[in-house]
Amino acid sequence: MFVTIEGFDRTGIPEAIWNFMEPYAKINKVSGVAVLAIVIVVLSNLASNVPTVLLLGSRVAAAAATISPEKEKKAWLAWVSTVAGNLSLLGSAANLIVCEQARRAQHSGYNLTFWAHLKFGVPSTIIVTAIGLPLIRA
Repeated sequence: MFVTIEGFDRTGIPEAIWNFMEPYAKINKVSGVAVLAIVIVVLSNLASNVPTVLLLGSRVAAAAATISPEKEKKAWLAWVSTVAGNLSLLGSAANLIVCEQARRAQHSGYNLTFWAHLKFGVPSTIIVTAIGLPLIRA
């Protein structure tokens, strides 16, 4: 996975996306934090949360450092990526592993579908992210 992410990063596509998004993702503004959180939630569920952190982490820290050195330490919303991993089964490899193990278990044989997971994942991700954003901003 790390080799694939590094190769994708070298294509320039993530840099182009960041350059487009960066003016709207300033961490010293509420709207910027919200934009960044939305992008992280979406990317975490398209590419999974670890690749999202690998692709955005240094860019977010560098952008935060231009605002102030102390913001660099507070700015990285890595927890948003972790919370975003709860939105769908694809948000985190751990979700897939746990669901597959539950399905294979002899006693329960529980089969959690993508759609059934979304019923809990979407509201819980939205609620936890909405509560956490003001705390990070503090």
